[in-house]
Amino acid sequence: MKLSDAQRKRVQEDELQILIKFDEICRKFNLKYTLAAGTMIGAVRHKGFIPWDDDIDVYMLRNDFNKLRKIAPMELPENMFYQSHYTDPEYYYPFDKIRLDGTIFKETFLANHNINHGVFIDVFPIDSISNNKCKSTIQFYHYRFYRLGLMTKYINIEARSGKRKTLANILRVLYLPFNLDYLYKKCEIIAQQKESRYKNSKWVRNLNSVGSDGMKETYHHYAFTKLEFIEFEKNKFYISKDYDAMLRAIYGNYMKLPPKSEQVTRHDLAELKL
Repeated sequence: MKLSDAQRKRVQEDELQILIKFDEICRKFNLKYTLAAGTMIGAVRHKGFIPWDDDIDVYMLRNDFNKLRKIAPMELPENMFYQSHYTDPEYYYPFDKIRLDGTIFKETFLANHNINHGVFIDVFPIDSISNNKCKSTIQFYHYRFYRLGLMTKYINIEARSGKRKTLANILRVLYLPFNLDYLYKKCEIIAQQKESRYKNSKWVRNLNSVGSDGMKETYHHYAFTKLEFIEFEKNKFYISKDYDAMLRAIYGNYMKLPPKSEQVTRHDLAELKL
């Protein structure tokens, strides 16, 4: 199921309301964040959503992310839900979401799980890594080994097709000895231990980036502490002052619009209720 233009605009409106509340909490408790990925591009290039986008991403350093996990469930209004494995036990993504209750934005990848499926924004932790390139590479693949197993076993296999479904079936056999709880805990432990060990490192990384090119999302620590305001849908939110270098590292010339064929929403939905 793909969104119509009217549905996409309504989803964007709901996501914006979540982002506004998230920003209020972060300012109240002095938690640092930056708009990220397509949301960062949208802010810089469009002063709001990329017209065809259907999600919002933010990044936070692990320490602030851990604080948010404790604070947000108590600070969010009654119509919003902070979703992590600890608040929604069948949710096993190693990053968190803030959901809008009373809505359904059920992704096919998660449709078979009994979780809150409301419209959401994604909150990604950014983790400290070693200044030593060899050690940080080992850390990356150590984490990604368990994350690959977690996603392989967790994501609805029927939402895949072709070679991806075949590969998922093969990986499920390889990861058969590990259950979801074990894989999730390993991801958490690795990230938290390295955060403690390398807390004074000058480098950080998004260990949960999508795809195999995750090491591109390696940044100076100051990219998440030196922030400025940017306009996004007539509101002001935080963005890293280093946004240009961050975006170029992943997307190249991010100011150039993609071909029309690629100007489509990203999520495939099993159910939608707004």
